[in-house]
Amino acid sequence: MGLADIVESALESKTVRNAIGSRVFKNSFEDKQTTGENNIISWLWNAGSRLVGFLIAEAGKLINFTLTGLWSLFTSTLQYIWNFDWNISDKSIDQQIQARWNALGGLLGGTLGNAIGYLGCGILPGATIFAFNEPLGAYILANVAEEMGEEILGNLANLTRYTFQSGVQSLILWGFKNVRKFIKSNSGLIGRLFGDNSEKLIKAWGAEGSKPWSFAIAVDKAVESIPNEFIKNFVEEFLEEAWEGCVEAGYVVANSIDSYMAAEKLKNQKLPALGLTKYVEIKPDRSIDDQRIILAGPQEALKPVIVQTLTNYQMMESKDIGTFVGAPIDEILRAKPRTISLQIQFFSVQTPPWTKRAGQSRLVSATCSVPDINPAKLDWEKIKLACGGANGYLYGRYRVTGLLDNGRQMAIYAATADEAEDRMRALLTISKAELLKKPIITEDRTEDNTGSYLKQPIKIYPAYFTILNQYQIPGAPGSGIPINGKRYIRKTDRIDLWTETKPFDFDARIIELLKKPGADTATT
Repeated sequence: MGLADIVESALESKTVRNAIGSRVFKNSFEDKQTTGENNIISWLWNAGSRLVGFLIAEAGKLINFTLTGLWSLFTSTLQYIWNFDWNISDKSIDQQIQARWNALGGLLGGTLGNAIGYLGCGILPGATIFAFNEPLGAYILANVAEEMGEEILGNLANLTRYTFQSGVQSLILWGFKNVRKFIKSNSGLIGRLFGDNSEKLIKAWGAEGSKPWSFAIAVDKAVESIPNEFIKNFVEEFLEEAWEGCVEAGYVVANSIDSYMAAEKLKNQKLPALGLTKYVEIKPDRSIDDQRIILAGPQEALKPVIVQTLTNYQMMESKDIGTFVGAPIDEILRAKPRTISLQIQFFSVQTPPWTKRAGQSRLVSATCSVPDINPAKLDWEKIKLACGGANGYLYGRYRVTGLLDNGRQMAIYAATADEAEDRMRALLTISKAELLKKPIITEDRTEDNTGSYLKQPIKIYPAYFTILNQYQIPGAPGSGIPINGKRYIRKTDRIDLWTETKPFDFDARIIELLKKPGADTATT
């Protein structure tokens, strides 16, 4: 397929752009009528209308009540009633209402004055500069408008909060004054029903110079009258802390409900071109039941992530990250360059993922290197049987080290020395190397902080093996890996052992791995 065969409408970028729709950048100070002599006037009109619209929209959010705001209004009103003087005179009521009205005038004047100040000393100079230098003027006006918006919104928030609180309190004062006036106008009826003393009390209610009375004063007097100091302190602290705890708990409940409702609204909100939030469970390998990948996000955004996840899995499936294949220093000095070798990986779980399972205290892993493999014995069933078969073998603290006739060493850990030696001899049946003498048996007696051996007996199972084929390249300087003054090529492949049957492509992969450049047959 050439460049001429590419259809524009089939491009993925074109499909995504069509799904998103048209994308237009709108400047806050965009001028739709920039031609003619009315350029600056049109610009100011557009900028002013946008600023006013923004402030109206944001101011509308200030009066969008939340449970937290309602709880704050409720607690402040309740505390005002608790401390309200029920013997207050009509004159004091009028004075308090007037004082709140006067304070509101001060806040309103401050809000408008701040806006006028920004307009006169910020917007107007910016507009003047814009007439001579449009880029500089637009930059100045953008910064001034941003600061102006923050200042005005802060002032509007304070003004709104004070207006509601003072309005509720003034309404309480006005209502109390009128209800008391109605009761006092019927004091004669109350006197006939409850006696002359009640009529005198009603007429004296709210007189100038009356002794103040409130719920707070009455409770304080009751608490102070308790003769026992212990009980008095107990009651005083109990009442104070109960009120504070109730207020704080109410804020937590209200804020939690607001946060939950906002999160639910955001979760169910349909985003443009992205779709609703979806949850996807990916099973990269259908033969592995325990391996699942969970993804969540907007529907359209998940599509490339799913493809990328599957691609990464396929790339890394047969790779070993961080596997170190090492040998003792004396082996490096005495051993010949590697030819074909196996690196076998064991785990204490039978199937992937290679992680700790429920009911297990830890995950145990072990590796074993088998050098100088005989290509004729590279058989999947033989390798798995030499590793203990599907049932694996019992791993433990006994180490058996064998010195081989190729100058290398081989080591196996097992629960007993006999088990380790048997496993070593079984693995050497697929190798050209042979033991020079009886293997050396050592015991790892390392203990943890409880006094138990770190290498406890546990069943491990063959997971996979990695084949390394290293061969010399005659007459090819500058390529390959330098070893002992010569150049070598390395080819590796990883093949699973945990499956019940041999991989269907095992023979083809072995032939390809053993093939040398320019040769039609495998290494023998």
